Amino acid sequence: MPTGLIEIWQHKRHRWLNIDAVEQTRIDIENPDQLVSSLHHYFFTALLFINTPKTVLLGGLGGGAIARYLHNKHPEIEGNAIEIDKTIASLAKDYFYFPKNQWSITVGDLQNADKGQYDFIVVDLADDDLTPAWLTTERMLVRLKQKLTKSGVLAINLLVTDAQALKQSLEISRKIFDRRTLCVNVPDHRNIVLFAFNQQPENTSADELEKRAKELNGLWGLDFSVLLEQLWKDNPKGSGVV
Repeated sequence: MPTGLIEIWQHKRHRWLNIDAVEQTRIDIENPDQLVSSLHHYFFTALLFINTPKTVLLGGLGGGAIARYLHNKHPEIEGNAIEIDKTIASLAKDYFYFPKNQWSITVGDLQNADKGQYDFIVVDLADDDLTPAWLTTERMLVRLKQKLTKSGVLAINLLVTDAQALKQSLEISRKIFDRRTLCVNVPDHRNIVLFAFNQQPENTSADELEKRAKELNGLWGLDFSVLLEQLWKDNPKGSGVV
């Protein structure tokens, strides 16, 4: 199924993938294991609440930056990326260093994904630069919840038209996940990352999360203190899991 006009561009040390002139992923070819996209950084806010995942599912591949980063940090992680366009899947392997070991790509539709279970599910899909309507329906969120392990977490990149559309998506997710949710705005972007937890995380106090952020900074090479600050800004105390 064609996605749109697919292009790969390169300038000096950066290579990126465009679909219909919209950038999907970028790689620093001198440091391919680094996360260039700030959106990708914010997906990992989930690690403040869960242990290092053993199994990961990606809904939407792009250039495979998240898979590449996870494989570099923890080669033992087993992951699967579901991508509807076989051309994108091939380009991720040939031009964006998608990991060869422990990771696989399934060419298909997330709505018809396998029945495996995962500690961390990241869904980054867009249709005309908006989150597909089917992704945040009760039916689909129930299916994704069933794919989480007991302590698993789902992260969805939300791109919505207005506040009402965001409110609707949040209300459905809170219903399905019994209000065990969080939202984080990505600064200087339209993206909002929605997190939904299969069970209530154990450590959610300010002191515990600040301690956790400091530990993760060195382990993952990301500034979790900044991620935590944004989380507090967007989620008042008593909302969701905090």
